[in-house]
Amino acid sequence: MRIPYPWLKDYVDITLSPEDLAEKLTLAGLEVERVEYPWPGIVTAEIIWLQRIKGSDHLSATRVSTGTQEFSVVCGASNIKLHDKVPLATIGAKVGEITIAEKKAMGVLSQGMLCSPRELGISDDHEGIYILPPDTPLGVPLGKLLGDAVIDLDIKAHRGDLFCVTGIAREVSAITRQPLRLPAITSGKGKLPESGEGVERLMKLEVRDPDLCPRYSARIIRGVKIGPSPEWMAKRLLAAGMRPINNIVDVTNYVMLELGQPLHAFDYAKVKDHTIIVRRAKHGEKLTTLDGVERSLTSEMLLITDPAGPNVIAGIFGGERVEVSAETTDLILEAAHFKPGNIRRTSAAIGLRTESSGRFEKNPDIELTVKAIDRAAELILQLAGGTLAPGRIDAYPKPEKPRAITFALAQVEWLIGVAVTTGEAIEALTALGFGVREMSSSQSQVVLDIKVPSWRGDVEEGADLVEEIARIAGFDRIPSTIPTGPLPAAYRNEWWERENLLRDIMVGAGLTEIMSYTLTSRQVMAKLLVAAREPGAEALLGAPAPIPLLESPTRKNAKAPAKREQRALQAIADDLPAIRIKNPMSAEAESLRLTLMAGMLTAVRENSKHERAGIWLFEIGRRYLPTAELARGEGLSNERRTLALALSGPPVTSWAAEDHDADFYDMKGAIETMLRALQVRAWRMTPVKHPTFHPGRCAMLEVAALPEAGAPGGVALGETAEWIGVGILGEVHPEVADQFDLSRRTYLAELDLERLFAGVPAYGIHHAILRYPAAVRDLAFIVDASVPAAEVEAAIRGASGALLRDLALFDVYTGEGIGAGKRSLAYTLTFQASDRTLTDAEVDAAIQAVVAAVKRTHGAQLRG
Repeated sequence: MRIPYPWLKDYVDITLSPEDLAEKLTLAGLEVERVEYPWPGIVTAEIIWLQRIKGSDHLSATRVSTGTQEFSVVCGASNIKLHDKVPLATIGAKVGEITIAEKKAMGVLSQGMLCSPRELGISDDHEGIYILPPDTPLGVPLGKLLGDAVIDLDIKAHRGDLFCVTGIAREVSAITRQPLRLPAITSGKGKLPESGEGVERLMKLEVRDPDLCPRYSARIIRGVKIGPSPEWMAKRLLAAGMRPINNIVDVTNYVMLELGQPLHAFDYAKVKDHTIIVRRAKHGEKLTTLDGVERSLTSEMLLITDPAGPNVIAGIFGGERVEVSAETTDLILEAAHFKPGNIRRTSAAIGLRTESSGRFEKNPDIELTVKAIDRAAELILQLAGGTLAPGRIDAYPKPEKPRAITFALAQVEWLIGVAVTTGEAIEALTALGFGVREMSSSQSQVVLDIKVPSWRGDVEEGADLVEEIARIAGFDRIPSTIPTGPLPAAYRNEWWERENLLRDIMVGAGLTEIMSYTLTSRQVMAKLLVAAREPGAEALLGAPAPIPLLESPTRKNAKAPAKREQRALQAIADDLPAIRIKNPMSAEAESLRLTLMAGMLTAVRENSKHERAGIWLFEIGRRYLPTAELARGEGLSNERRTLALALSGPPVTSWAAEDHDADFYDMKGAIETMLRALQVRAWRMTPVKHPTFHPGRCAMLEVAALPEAGAPGGVALGETAEWIGVGILGEVHPEVADQFDLSRRTYLAELDLERLFAGVPAYGIHHAILRYPAAVRDLAFIVDASVPAAEVEAAIRGASGALLRDLALFDVYTGEGIGAGKRSLAYTLTFQASDRTLTDAEVDAAIQAVVAAVKRTHGAQLRG
């Protein structure tokens, strides 16, 4: 929020510089982002050399100095002379619509621009350069010398009273101990001139939904003259970030910025039957707002209407039909209080957030409506003339009751560790507008009766008052101390430990962690399924673990890849079983994600724009799957803990190593590294089909379940081992890659962690280094090319017995001497016993059992 410094000084005497005041506000809990001045990039300079350019009748070459630097500048003005002090727009500064750049004029280099009064917005004079006084210091930003500062605050507190100039002035008054001066009419000390027919006879008001509009105030002003606002008001609005329009609209904006209460002006003649009706919208009702957009409304939204139809989306934006125009002479001026939650939901639903809605969301003071409408009427009478109808409409059926808190002063020291005197506490609270009365006082305890002002809805208990006292007394008074008292009992979070372990493993494997949003759009997730040819593929994104897609007839209504663009993508999106948000913040965040894969591919695309090396990423997060209970309006979604990986491009770019783009085996290796680190006793990867992945380059990961919960690793697999599907990995399908604008082959994996850890032992097993030598044998089997190496490996492990310590595939060969449709798989088998040296007979018996098992299960031949 932008607060012009001179405007602030209207309400409180400030002797501090804008920068010093910004620091004090920040230390009091009101964070100042920056202090801005006009004319950024324009500094004071002195002309130290001047000469007419040959061949030109008006251009001069100058050399100007800022005290620390010198610049060559070409100037066409005739009023400059040697040693004049002038405003210099340096390279990169913006003057009007022009951005200053280095260039040549008549062959002379120009490194800036000397500015005229009109170019600076000081006056309409454009005949010559603006000459500064001779004693002007050099190198000073012109804005600091001649302009007014704007303090830009980032208010994070849920306090409606801080979103206005007088609210900040109240804080400044309390901090600097200077009195606060509010406009007379708002403080009840002023009186407005009224004449003519009373407002009750000129208009009617019906508030049909007081739960959403607990207060509505209105006044009528007749005989106004629409025109431009005076320069002082226009300048303040511009400095605060608002565009001047006309004197009526500008007054409503000015009062909103001054007091924090949004207002709206209607053309009295255009309001049918001069009747204002506050009601909910009818479902499907439409309103064309002032920006020319026709907006569809729902029954949850509040409208300001008349018998002819809707005029304003309450608290957010006005409509065209009753807007103030150049022909307007009579006004209905409104100031209302709306339920913050309803304004927030409506604003999000229609995708429109305004200065007005932002303030209503923060719950402004309900008592402001009458004060603000009177202040606006005062300014309109001054700037637009007219007469004010006697009285006002004020529908306020349930007035807010004053709140009081009994406050023991000892809470201050107990909560912040600093003792304050009774006088300090009373002074701080009184300066902030609280009513304070001392109820009882003894040597041990002081009790105060605190009356909470209507604009401080955030203050509910004594701890809130302690914070207010601490802010004004100074947070710097709170000492730095070491916490005392007993430590809380240790709490072990098993999943936190598991996820931290996975992070260490993935980082060690060369991947970088990312965090993506859990809210996404169904259209983005639908891009993962654009290559689907089978019906029902949408269900894959909602499965606890990826399910292989079987071959089946072409998907219903599928179009040729070249034609099924947006409509086909939308059809897929509509079928996704994603959990939708009722009031999404945007169309890009309307559903909970069914998968992490869409976020991973988006991250790969965005990072590849900035990185020459490869993008190797992982994310640990949750997927949100629908449940039958949730469909009935009961229970919650099924939240699945998930690990996702994405590899694209080379892992590093180095002169010392040959670059290679990531491939399937890099992904497989990263996952196997994780499985070994977790001491998963066995796993296998089997080919499957899935629409997100390239046909023939996709596999499902399965792990062997432990025989019982918490069993250690290293248990030998039996023939009846239970295999658990954990996830899927492979190369992204080319059509999916096109949807995400991926320029390189990309590999994805998504693993369900709850299924994965069903195969992870509760504690690790560590073995002593064996004393006895190992026996190593190499075997090469010729099998059908369609037989997965994992199945051959499983047969070897099953037949070799407990003596097999290690098994590694070291060669895959196809070609001459093998035969068509065949391939050779060569393995190294390591046998070792913990209590003896193995004999040749024991090893040969194990080898014969392995050869027989592989031949029996896969028809393999032993390669010589």
